[in-house]
Amino acid sequence: MFFKLGQLGQIIVQLFQIAVALLLYEFFEKTDKVQASMIVIFGLLGVPLALMGILIPEASHLAEVFWGLWLIPIGTLIIRSRMFPKWVGYFLYIGSLGYLGGTITFFLIGFVPAYVEAFTMGELIWVLWITIIGAKEIQK
Repeated sequence: MFFKLGQLGQIIVQLFQIAVALLLYEFFEKTDKVQASMIVIFGLLGVPLALMGILIPEASHLAEVFWGLWLIPIGTLIIRSRMFPKWVGYFLYIGSLGYLGGTITFFLIGFVPAYVEAFTMGELIWVLWITIIGAKEIQK
C-alpha cells in the first residue's frame, strides 16, 4: 500500500514539475526568452524519464541529467535578472554539477557518493530563498 502511494506521489511531483517549468518561463521570459525556453525544455524532458523511474529505477538517473541541465538557465536568469543575489545563481550552477556528477558516477561505479549528492544543495538554497524571502521587484 505504501509503495503504491509512493508511486502516486512521484506521479504528482512530475505534474508539479510541468507546472513549475511553465511558471518559471513566465517569470523569467522578460529577462531572456531563450534561457527561459531552455528551462521549459529541460524541465519537460526530465518528466518522462522520472516517470519511467517508477518502474525502472535507473531511469531516474537519466532524469537527473535534465534536472541538472535545467539549473543552468535558471542560474543564468537569476544572475541576469537582478531579482535575486547573484550568488544564488552560482549555487544553482554548483547544484547542476551535483545532478550531472550523480549520473556520471552512478553509471561508472554503480552508486552516487554522498559528497557528489551534496552539490545538489545549491538548488535547495534557491528554493528556500524564493520561498522565504522572495524575488526583488525590479525598479524601472
